[in-house]
Amino acid sequence: MLKYLLPVAVMLCAAPAVAQYVGPAGAPEGVSPGYPLTTVAEIKADPRDDANVTLEGFLIRQIDRETYVFRDDTGEIEVEIDEDDFPRQPVSETTRVRIEGEVDTHRLRDTDIDADRVMILE
Repeated sequence: MLKYLLPVAVMLCAAPAVAQYVGPAGAPEGVSPGYPLTTVAEIKADPRDDANVTLEGFLIRQIDRETYVFRDDTGEIEVEIDEDDFPRQPVSETTRVRIEGEVDTHRLRDTDIDADRVMILE
């Protein structure tokens, strides 16, 4: 009897370890918690330095080595993307991307985004 009871007890103890949350998510699929989905117009209307944001749209132009112009349906904004944060796949002006990063406000130049992560959207 004991040889059957021990394996059953081990299985019951391990069962909660494999459980996964299946309820509704707090953020849209693929968006990291703490990086709310927003638009360029919302950022420009109320720029809050160091605010975490997620943008979806297109990188339409490269200004210099790590600075790009990003466009969504509401406007354009400059984005600084470090080489190690840039996707390994080719990206063109027609490639839809998701950018997670922080808002950077400046005294003498326009607000921009410092990207933490860039993903290609299918």
